[in-house]
Amino acid sequence: MSKRWVIFVLLAFVGSGLTAACGPGQTPASPAAVAALSPSPSSAASAVPTARPTAAPTASPTASPTPTATPTPTPKPTPVPWAVYKSKRFKYSIKHPPDWIVTPGSSTRSDMFDDFDARYVYVYRDTVSTWVDVAGTVEQQKAYMKSHYKATLLTDKRVSVGSLSGRLLTFNGSLDGRKLYLQHLIIARGRVGYLLTMFSDTGRKKADQKLFLRMYNSFKPS
Repeated sequence: MSKRWVIFVLLAFVGSGLTAACGPGQTPASPAAVAALSPSPSSAASAVPTARPTAAPTASPTASPTPTATPTPTPKPTPVPWAVYKSKRFKYSIKHPPDWIVTPGSSTRSDMFDDFDARYVYVYRDTVSTWVDVAGTVEQQKAYMKSHYKATLLTDKRVSVGSLSGRLLTFNGSLDGRKLYLQHLIIARGRVGYLLTMFSDTGRKKADQKLFLRMYNSFKPS
């Protein structure tokens, strides 16, 4: 125990005796002892804690708004150009969807364009000794479609394919229980006649009308 603490304990003991000594026969404490128990002004001042300045609160930084990401537009797919088929046997060229398969014809069979999804286009060329009778050919084809496909005529209209004139016939028909939509185009130029026929299902007439129209409008005799 240090000397300072020894003095403090002794003073505390004396102080407690002084507080309790109030009866007669007790010797009051001397002024020097009382003075020793009272803290000096300098030590009392030093015991008072010095107030420290409070730091000003730091302002919270204002959050910057997160920029809204601009969605990147999805680029439109580039249309794949149609393929061009040139027939040496039947002397014509025509455009068709690039994924279709072409089977060249023969003297007894038409050229066939096939999408492997129940759509077929046939192109055939015939030559007569005089001028092609378009009206007679139209009636002949109506009878053929009726007898082979139980076809009912829907439309019979005149069309132009480039500089050539023709007739476009459409039918509802069937084959082996399958319902068909038939489009049959007859084009004539002098002694030469071309027959273009498309077979498809009846459930997608509008789409197949546009497809056949695009195909026969690209048709060019050579």
